[in-house]
Amino acid sequence: MSFYYLQEIVMVYLATYSSFVLSFAQTTDQYNLNTLSNNESIDNVTSTESLEPISGVKSFSTVSSTSTSVASVNTALPADCSQREKNRGQPIAKSSSRLRKCCPLGENLDIYRENQSDSMCDNGILKFEPAVISAVLFDNCIEDLEIETILPYDIGNPCNSSFQYDDEEDVFFVLQDGSLLIIDHDNESYTVEKNYCLDIDKTGHLFAFTCITQVEEQIAFAKVVMVAVLMLISIPCLLLVSYLHLTLRLLRNLHGLSLSLMSLCLASGYFVHSVVHIYEIPNTGFIGYVVQFFILSYFFWYFCICFNVLFNVWYKLPCCIQLTKTWATINFVCYCLISFTGPATLVALTVQKGLPGMPSYFLQGLTESIRESQRYFIPPVSTILICSFLVNIISFFGFQRINGYSQAEKNDHAGPSDAIFDLQKYEDVKKDAKCVSLLGIIMIISWLLEIVTFYSGSNSNYLLLCDMVNGLQGVWVLLIFLVVRRRRTIILRWWYDRGSHKIEGTELQELDKNVNHI
Repeated sequence: MSFYYLQEIVMVYLATYSSFVLSFAQTTDQYNLNTLSNNESIDNVTSTESLEPISGVKSFSTVSSTSTSVASVNTALPADCSQREKNRGQPIAKSSSRLRKCCPLGENLDIYRENQSDSMCDNGILKFEPAVISAVLFDNCIEDLEIETILPYDIGNPCNSSFQYDDEEDVFFVLQDGSLLIIDHDNESYTVEKNYCLDIDKTGHLFAFTCITQVEEQIAFAKVVMVAVLMLISIPCLLLVSYLHLTLRLLRNLHGLSLSLMSLCLASGYFVHSVVHIYEIPNTGFIGYVVQFFILSYFFWYFCICFNVLFNVWYKLPCCIQLTKTWATINFVCYCLISFTGPATLVALTVQKGLPGMPSYFLQGLTESIRESQRYFIPPVSTILICSFLVNIISFFGFQRINGYSQAEKNDHAGPSDAIFDLQKYEDVKKDAKCVSLLGIIMIISWLLEIVTFYSGSNSNYLLLCDMVNGLQGVWVLLIFLVVRRRRTIILRWWYDRGSHKIEGTELQELDKNVNHI
């Protein structure tokens, strides 16, 4: 009986022990499973929000785990970036924030072109629409705020030499302040680049170029101020020429009005250009287009003045035609349309391409993008000066053609058809042509010096002298059209007659006749 009772106790103990062992084993397995799951989830932590990189990668990680225990992993790898130290320099979107595009608007990269010396940009096939993210940067951790951001573009590559990134092999983002965020290949760190440019090629691949060495200002600020001061000295000279040709009746003809507006355009362009550089005002955007418009108008007006001489020599003088006031007004309006619509068209093309409008003064074309920014300034001005030079040559042969008319008038052997030839007008046009040709020579020399300074890669002092010659163009205009042209007699007569002119007896009689007639 006691043996049976002892057997029952052993059986109950074994059953209880088996249940306990089985329960303990299941608890241990569940604990190990939870630990493994926790490790895997921590290893894949990236940030509190997933990012959509430009390169198409769905997510990325900037942290890794080599911990052996759950406690140590939880300490080293927090669940989000909030437990990490925030970087001191955070990207902040401002009104001046820009996304840097390598090629002009409507153009794409041509990376695999046959001739690598050609332009790296070609007419665009694909639309350039990179995504911009708003993020907060932490120590090896990035938090996407998922705020939609749209940035305007700056055009051009600011680099002398650069690294190239491809979206097929690299991961990079554009941040809300316009800087470029590049994730390292090991996904353990990142870098932020300020000097870069982005663009796509014809296959749709996105490329990023970051600067190894950046383009530096080749002209010191003191030299810039010196040339800008010379421009400011030219402005009163130009305004004086403009005022006299608008005020004096003897100078207020078609040639004088054109010369007046030409001087006003150059004075306006010099004023805005010098103020921008002296006070270091940002020269991108609207203010750059204003300077471009006025400087281009100056060259267009010069071409119209040259054409006016040609029109006189080949048509009005030989045919003895005296334009009425209406036809003279129509002629002047045509010159205005040419001189204002031409620059306006070039400025519109510059805006359409997203290029900076500031002319090449104080710039050096050290990179292709800088040279590309002058595509609507340097080539048009060069073409206008060449055409003006050809027009002056044709005018020279026109003077040789009508030289016989003046000789006949002087010898007083002219027939009835020659009696109406205006010899005085011929002499005036001839003097104007000499002044216009002299100004043209100075403009061509100044422009050649400007091209030398733009395409030169050195920082020599002779480049400053070239810019100084350009800055003094207003002085040349004053000396040529008021001193060389010998306008002193007309100007002095006008000056002394202001409020001090005495009416002679014959003039008083003529005035009385007019009063009685009325």
